[in-house]
Amino acid sequence: MSEYERLKDIIPRTIVGSVKYSKFEDIPDDHLLKNHEALLPILKRTSVTGSNACLFYLYNEQMVNFLNLLHGEIPNCKIMVIVSFEEINGLLTLFHKLKFKPCVIFFDHSIVDQRDNDIVTKYISSIGKYGNHIGIYCLEPIGTVSFFITSNPKLSIFMFPFNMLGLGLQNRSLMEMIVNSSEYLYIATKPLAEDKLKPRQAYDYITTHRIHGTVLELDAVEKVLDAIKFSKYFFETHDFLQIALEFEDHSEICESCGIGMTRYFPPQGGSWWYCPQCETKKELP
Repeated sequence: MSEYERLKDIIPRTIVGSVKYSKFEDIPDDHLLKNHEALLPILKRTSVTGSNACLFYLYNEQMVNFLNLLHGEIPNCKIMVIVSFEEINGLLTLFHKLKFKPCVIFFDHSIVDQRDNDIVTKYISSIGKYGNHIGIYCLEPIGTVSFFITSNPKLSIFMFPFNMLGLGLQNRSLMEMIVNSSEYLYIATKPLAEDKLKPRQAYDYITTHRIHGTVLELDAVEKVLDAIKFSKYFFETHDFLQIALEFEDHSEICESCGIGMTRYFPPQGGSWWYCPQCETKKELP
């Protein structure tokens, strides 16, 4: 079994969390990342809806304490962390206080977009043992992914912006070619292109490429919950009936089949109810 095939069975496909703010001081005061009492119940909701993983920057000891609490409250959630370019001893202090091994430790763009293999190797040697797997998160993916694919065999998980609009990419077509022609595990951030795309439209595009999973930024919670359902449909079940029965709060019943209808957002826009059994559609006003 190749490393890619092995990782496919380990790394979750639907991840919620935040990679938007690499520094704690940049987070707005009213953001969920600064209100852990509100964040925990939301993560419980996303877990029930179908997300089985989360990803957060390891900012400080407060975040360490929250992640330890999260691990105890939702033991089935695979927790991933991401770190930025800073003094390694400070990071080691934080990792020592974690009561679990993160599923993946990501090195962010401030480390990897330098494309310096010695720096990345130093981070792997110093903190790699604290996680089960190592990955990188880049904002210049064409150059950075290509560089590390050829220069560092220890890396096989790559995370970067990827969406139908090419938002965050220098060249969408070239990134598609890299993704589709190499056996590495790729995770997309900004799948909804900062809410410029509907979830169905976004995931219909993403899953036509060799993208393993996506990270959904925890901003507008209801939008995230809706996107989780489409992520599970396109990545996993391809069964609207199963998604409807397991995750939908029904407020519309199909007159023909008598079952709950699910929300449907066609690529051309608009909002509809959709019956997964007889495929009846009813447009919302």
